Formats: sequence, C-alpha cells, structure tokens
Amino acid sequence: MSRVLVVGVGRMGFAHAKACASLNGNEIVGLVARDFSKWPEVTSYFPDVALYNDFYKALTFTKPDAVLISSYTDTHAEYSIASMKAGADVFVEKPLALNVKDAGRVINAARQYRRKLYVGYILRHHALWKKFVACAKTLEGPLKVTMTCNQHSTGTEWQLHKNILNAGLSPLVDAGIHYVDLMAQLTDGELTDIKAVGVKSSDDMIVENETNMTIRYSDGSVMYFESGFGPNIDQDDIPVKTAIGPSGYAEITPSDTVVINDVEHNFKQNEYDLSILAQQKYFFDAIEQDKDLEDHWKDVALSLATVLVAEDEMKNN
Repeated sequence: MSRVLVVGVGRMGFAHAKACASLNGNEIVGLVARDFSKWPEVTSYFPDVALYNDFYKALTFTKPDAVLISSYTDTHAEYSIASMKAGADVFVEKPLALNVKDAGRVINAARQYRRKLYVGYILRHHALWKKFVACAKTLEGPLKVTMTCNQHSTGTEWQLHKNILNAGLSPLVDAGIHYVDLMAQLTDGELTDIKAVGVKSSDDMIVENETNMTIRYSDGSVMYFESGFGPNIDQDDIPVKTAIGPSGYAEITPSDTVVINDVEHNFKQNEYDLSILAQQKYFFDAIEQDKDLEDHWKDVALSLATVLVAEDEMKNN
C-alpha cells in the first residue's frame, strides 16, 4: 500500500488526489493547502484525511511513500527535492521548475536518491490527443502544426490565471509546454529557430498574458502557437488544433473529435477524467515495476528549455 501526500488541492490537485485514491493500495495520508476554507469540496470528499498548511511539517508527520505536487510552479523544484530526499517518489505538475537550472537539480535528485519522478504531461495520456498524434504522423513530413489555447477568464478564473502569471510564467510556458512536447512526438527534426512575441493587457501584469510562438525544425516542420489568458480574450474564440502534411490533414475539432482526411473519430465524454486516472496509474506502475524514466526526463528538460527560450525571446523583442 502506498501512503500518499497531496500538495495543492486546486482543480488539478483535487483531480489527481481522487484518481490516486481510486487506485487499489493507495491511501491519502495528508492534504496540503494554504487556505482550506477555499476548498470545501475537497475537505468533504476526504473528511478523514489530515490537513496541513505547511508542506515540510506534512512531509515530516505523514512520512509518505509518494507525493503528488500540484502547487504553484515556484514551489515545484524545492518540494520535489525535499520529497525525494525524504524517501518518497514524486508526481509533479508541469512545468517542473521556473528555470532549467532548477529542473536539472530536481532530475539530479531523482538520480541521487533513486526515486521515481514523473511530470504531468496529461496529453500523453489522453486518448483524443494520442489519436491525433497517431493520425498526424501518417501525414508524412514536413508538418505545419497550428495550436491555439486562448482562455477568456473573469472573476475567480481570472484570479487563478493571474496567480499563474504572478508566479512568473507566461502562457508560452504554462500552456505551450504541452504543445512543444507534442511536436517532439510528431517530428524527428532538430529545433532550428524560435520566435515569440507577447503583450500585457494591463500595466499590473508581471509577464505577458497574450502570446504567440513559432518554432521551426530541421525537417521543415513548423508549429504556430497562440495562447492568452484574461478578460480581453474573445469569449467566442474557436480553438484551432491542426496538422497539415503532404498526405492531408488531421485536426481536433471544437466538439472534441479527431478528423483525418474527412474520417472522424469520436471519444467518450469523460475522456479527460480517464486521462487523469491513466496518468496516475502510469506513475504508480512506474514505481511498482521500477521503470526507467530517463527518456521521460530528457523530454521534460527539452520541452521546458524550449518554452523558456521562447519566453526570453518574447521579453527581448
């Protein structure tokens, strides 16, 4: 049985906790949050689980076998290292860290303490996205990939987005990291050029909250990415998720189907919840089966480095 400490109980943290608890042999032994009064649904779902406001106290008192980290990104590196040093395996939400140096420190800690470290790249476990990747790879190369991920937000949703932005991450990093990882699956080409631009919708923004990025690869493939958060984003914006190649096109439609050359593939309505569960199962299987995660760490490092270069390019434009 795995004793599991959950750090961060917002949307993703709560989802991971529920998925983890549903797997046989797992026991949630502690929840960590700054203010549990904001999360009555979480505390009512886990009425008998100890609540902590201090991560380090929770780590000491609960002595977990595994730690699930979904707190703000500026805590990811230190919490992950402390957990592994204490003898726990770690699942941590993306991005792994705010910079490449800290990401390297976390990966080195996983090697040093011989712990499993898995980073939450949910699209790799989502049936719809896995089908899109499989379809796009049949189009031959080079591929022209267009991805937009704009999120209109006001009120509490906008405050959540501002919290992400105030941690120092633009949408290029917070959202773009998924699609850079996607391109690593679609092309064997090396990165040859990264361009990015962005704007701040108000003077109180720490980083740009409306962004665009173009990445080119040595095989001729290119990805165009657009992402923005906030009240200025068009509520009626229709997301674009397409790949075009010599053999046709593949796309994810707004109704969450995958179409390849006019052939449509449909998915279950609860596919996202199933992907959360699949991701947690993969993490705990990696522990039980002692899987080698070196390739995963290389993918994590590459995608993080790419979006951080893009962000630097944006800030210097």
